Amino acid sequence: MSKLQFKFDPNQNYQLAAIDSTVRLFEGLPPQSREFTLGDEAVSNMPGAEVLLDSWLLERLRAVRESNGFTEDLMHLEKEDGFELDGVSNNSPEPFPYFTVEMETGTGKTYVYLRTVYELSKRYGFSKFIIIVPSIAIYEGVKKTEANTRSHFESLYDNEHVALIPYDGSRQSRVRNFATSTQSNILIMTIDAFNRSTNNLYKPSEQLPGERLPYQYIQQTRPIIILDEPQSIDVTERARSAIRTLHPLFGLRYSATHRRSPNLIYRLTPVEAYRQNLVKKIQVIGLTSSDNVNEKFLALESVTLGPPITAELRTFVQQGGVARESEVTLKHGDDLYDKTKREEHRDGYIVEEINAAEGSIHFTNGIRVTIGDALAPSRPQVFQAQITETVRQHMETQQLLHPLGIKVLSLFFIDRVANYTSERGLIRMLFDKAFNNAKAHYPAFSGYRAEDVREGYFAKVKLKKDGDEIAVDTEGRTSAERDAERRAFELIMRNKEDLLSFEQPVCFIFAHSALKEGWDNPNVFQICTLNQTVCEIKKRQEIGRGLRLAVNQNGERVTQDDVNILTVIANQKYETYAANLQREYLEDGDDAPPPPKKPHESRAYHRNAIYNGQDFVDFWKELNRKTSYRIHVETEVLVKEVADRLKRVEFPETVVVLTRGRFIITEFVIRLDKAKRGAATITLEIKDTDGRTDTTQLSVIARADLARIKNDERIRGFKVQEIVGEGDDAVVKFTNGEELTRFQAISFRTEKGQRSSDPPTEVLTINNRYPAFNFIARAARETLLTRATLNQIFRHLPDEIKSHSLRNPEGFAGVFIAAIREVVADHIAARIEFILDDSGTAHDVATLFPEVKMFPQKELTDSGQRGLYDKVQLDSDVELRFIENVLRCQEDRVICYFKFPPLFKIELPKIIGNYNPDWGIVCYDDGKLRLHIVRETKGAAKISALQFPSEGRKITCAARHFKTLGISYRHITDKQLRWWADEGSPDPGNMFD
Repeated sequence: MSKLQFKFDPNQNYQLAAIDSTVRLFEGLPPQSREFTLGDEAVSNMPGAEVLLDSWLLERLRAVRESNGFTEDLMHLEKEDGFELDGVSNNSPEPFPYFTVEMETGTGKTYVYLRTVYELSKRYGFSKFIIIVPSIAIYEGVKKTEANTRSHFESLYDNEHVALIPYDGSRQSRVRNFATSTQSNILIMTIDAFNRSTNNLYKPSEQLPGERLPYQYIQQTRPIIILDEPQSIDVTERARSAIRTLHPLFGLRYSATHRRSPNLIYRLTPVEAYRQNLVKKIQVIGLTSSDNVNEKFLALESVTLGPPITAELRTFVQQGGVARESEVTLKHGDDLYDKTKREEHRDGYIVEEINAAEGSIHFTNGIRVTIGDALAPSRPQVFQAQITETVRQHMETQQLLHPLGIKVLSLFFIDRVANYTSERGLIRMLFDKAFNNAKAHYPAFSGYRAEDVREGYFAKVKLKKDGDEIAVDTEGRTSAERDAERRAFELIMRNKEDLLSFEQPVCFIFAHSALKEGWDNPNVFQICTLNQTVCEIKKRQEIGRGLRLAVNQNGERVTQDDVNILTVIANQKYETYAANLQREYLEDGDDAPPPPKKPHESRAYHRNAIYNGQDFVDFWKELNRKTSYRIHVETEVLVKEVADRLKRVEFPETVVVLTRGRFIITEFVIRLDKAKRGAATITLEIKDTDGRTDTTQLSVIARADLARIKNDERIRGFKVQEIVGEGDDAVVKFTNGEELTRFQAISFRTEKGQRSSDPPTEVLTINNRYPAFNFIARAARETLLTRATLNQIFRHLPDEIKSHSLRNPEGFAGVFIAAIREVVADHIAARIEFILDDSGTAHDVATLFPEVKMFPQKELTDSGQRGLYDKVQLDSDVELRFIENVLRCQEDRVICYFKFPPLFKIELPKIIGNYNPDWGIVCYDDGKLRLHIVRETKGAAKISALQFPSEGRKITCAARHFKTLGISYRHITDKQLRWWADEGSPDPGNMFD
């Protein structure tokens, strides 16, 4: 079987913006040298005596945030501070900052942070990175993405390779190789591999020479930490202290659903991802049984800590003589019957205990229900309906997408593996029946058996007796289960590309609900949730497995929005599913994208009379002529424009951040004043060599923690274990083994907690000259200019500006190229020429305007009688007002109109970007002459007032393109009265003024 290879577009603007946001944080920092080392000497990202100054980083952070549109001004740099992992050391390492990148699921955050590693390595010489992930699934997913992108990155970075080293606790020599290599390396670890002092990372190893422990090799590198899904990593103090134990230089956080977002630098919200068509749109088919209220049904959905502790249950409730499914809230002592008035709840359903730790509720009659379980009849009829609908939807979608070279996959989430793997597995039997019934209607599947097209990916463990493997339900609680998960995830990762090929018949994937993160496949078009009870997986995690844009047989992304539609076949009502999904977005702190629609609500049908009518046919014939363009560059003018721009910009200087601080020793003295009846009064005296003193008298009992009381981690460990005796015989015993008596004080000295002073500090500009690389060659690759022209631009610059190319080559190159791109784009847009090309047509009308168009998460409105489709999709309020106030209200003038589909692109130079116009309209002028016009609707009447300069460039180019075709084109607002008139014609003003 030929291996399908993913192809990656290196010019996705939103990904480049995320990468650039991180890289620009350190503009001005000189490249770190990587000198050859002998033996066990570690290579560090930055010499141990140097730090990144808070005030300097805060200034850079503010600049990045401002450029990304954040309006809130940060008053300080948020930093991670505290002690190392308990049981490893008592050190309090230098605090370090995290920077947060928020990207919606399915938009390529793994690609972004891997490419960020390459950029940081190239620009600043950083070479030691550690990716920390929360689970084996994500661990395997990152490994797979790195393998897929390796050749892609090498082609972008002159064959430079950043090696990925998978951490293995049994192979500690990998840690030494990571630390001592002069090449750029990434160590990838799960948080469970180093969040306990008993982990191998903290133990002596025969594989490592000398006295250093494995983690100490990592500390010496001052690594850059990358947290993938941090909301699942550093949720406990133990995990955070484990990360601090690695002594990071700084950290980067990547997720779609952050619990906290320290120093946020970039955000791609769900709304923006949907608006830009970066992910699939969602439609939902909700299937539930017609409630059989004769059956008992009781499911525990959640437990909430109080006070008081409460449990949320779903069950049948009797109201007004009618039974319906509803949610009820219970606390200790409540009688369920009082809430439901159901006879089956009359005997003994009084809450005896709600256990938040194990997520369970206990009733006095002995009934116990846990989250994820239920007292409920099996609902095979719901399973059957879900599976049947999924199979039908799959085959229908595959029939539509096969001509585009897209292999369709469906993913089933099941909560009990035995429902699939056992000899009489209900889910497998129902699937086989549904597949065999449906395949006769779809020729592409008629030659396959059900067992040919389905595959289960489950964790498997060996039986102790005979060594056979059985599939199990697991969330990786034990070492054996985690190993089993690893093997399952390795298998599905290995098969990821194979599943996309038409040569592989498997297209229905069954997985345990643990497959909720880390694995996804771009060609998952259906997700079916087969759960008999309450599903613990959040809706956003579920849909995340299928949000990526589809790829074809060439490994290329397919960007058509009417292709990229994910259908969720849910075991609950559509309204419930959609409401819960929207609630999860809001709980995660996001604006929610449009709610998913039911399939029939998201469809628009074209009007055959208009589609086949002569007016549309003639207009389309004019629009569909191909053009090519010529670029006219007036070199002398361009050179002057660029030079003028560069004289006005600020070039980053290379700096050294010098931090001064004094070495201070602090002395602690703890004295026992008195003790009686299990309580004691002690005096804590603190003196340091800087002249500061503090004396505090404390009243303590057993379990009192002095570090918490004083909020001083330097006395961690002084937690009262017990107080024995009274008066002069009293002894206060601490958990660290120290004992305090009336006649023997405890005293110790420490230099822990040392901090560089800030202020006073200095930022020193470096006057060194660095070897200049060939930034002209790089600029030639990134712009449309020849090297001769670029050299001419450089020669026109004043000597002071030229000197930046030696003082800070990378910083200069970044500003130089960015300025040129902006000027060149403006220059080309103002001078581009289009030529008619008679070699054929530009687009296929049937592909762009199918009989039925799908808009699962788009706003639709009635198009009136003149629309090509019965409904028209909207992207803004301006478009809505244009339709309501102009096209529908002036149907006597409009003959027909349509919105250009996203696939209709006018090809423009790459530096400007292709253009998709808004409206095609056939209408009457002031007499009876038919006009063929194209209009672009914007909120501002002047191009200079548009939000983004790129919009104005595209409009300028589009005007020249349509002029070549002989079609009237202009950019208008939704209020212009004579919208059909050409540019410059008399206009009495706004329609609604």
